[in-house]
Amino acid sequence: MNLHQLQQKLMERDFKQTAELLRNIHYSDDKLSHIQDILKGLPSSGVHFSDEVEVLYAQVRALSSYDTEYEKIVLRDLESILSEIIKPTEDSAVIFMEKGELQEAITLYKQAMQSDYDAQLSLGKYYKAIGRDDWAFSWYETAATNGKTDAIYWLGNFYFDGNFVTKSLEKAFYYYKEAALKGHGDAMNNYADMHFRGEYVEKNNERAFELFTIAAKRGVPESMYTLAYLYENGIGTEQHRDKAKYWFTQSALHGDDFAANRLGKEAVEHGDGKDALRWFKMAADREDLYGEFNLGMCYESGIGTQINLKKAKYWYQKAALKGDQEAKAKLKEF
Repeated sequence: MNLHQLQQKLMERDFKQTAELLRNIHYSDDKLSHIQDILKGLPSSGVHFSDEVEVLYAQVRALSSYDTEYEKIVLRDLESILSEIIKPTEDSAVIFMEKGELQEAITLYKQAMQSDYDAQLSLGKYYKAIGRDDWAFSWYETAATNGKTDAIYWLGNFYFDGNFVTKSLEKAFYYYKEAALKGHGDAMNNYADMHFRGEYVEKNNERAFELFTIAAKRGVPESMYTLAYLYENGIGTEQHRDKAKYWFTQSALHGDDFAANRLGKEAVEHGDGKDALRWFKMAADREDLYGEFNLGMCYESGIGTQINLKKAKYWYQKAALKGDQEAKAKLKEF
């Protein structure tokens, strides 16, 4: 819905003063003052915003100036606010804010509008977190244009997933490559994965192996896991069990719960209960439901520790609350 259509809809809904102000906005020499008059003139009753639009409303109301290159975004934000008057959002995010968080969001908005590139990136992440991909995308685009590598990576994610924008593996590949060449580890991982899967480019295991190695050395847990898998199976390189074990271990130590659970299961198979307990506990302590279930199993069966049914039940309950069906079945047995 563009501003002209909004103006007509507002008139139909009897928001005549707002509609009249909106009609004249393109002729105003001071659009920000005009926008503030529109928002200030909204009735105090009968207007209910969703949580995310309430935040946006506060951000725009607090704005005292902006670089002219962002005028299109300011008008977009005004449109988002007024659109909710016409058609309230039915399925919106519920935002729980700690004291001071709204002010932080307002400050980010002001800084972003003054060409603070770090703030633009952070604002994109904030909008992404509250479920507004449309607002996030424009700030990621802006930050990427201004050289923020993480923003370039996120544009790749948008095009790969087809969130808000039309899915385009070509554009995803371009942005992942650009961010990867600038040193972004996660972008390098995704760039490698596209070579490995043959997405947009021809499948090339040797090239994927090279790229996963770079990403793994940059500290990306997922790349470490994939590199271990490639060594284990001799894909894109010679098979090497010791290197596979090394990278599975590094992956787990750097936060990959899938790797931690895998190492735990291998330890069980090799009869090393204490090592199994250590890996499962590592995953469980990071709130991984499979780690929680496996740790419950250790306490139930006495793997690497004495049998402790109370602790077993505790960890099964943790996993069950996350939806694990095996854990739910175990609790029924108890």
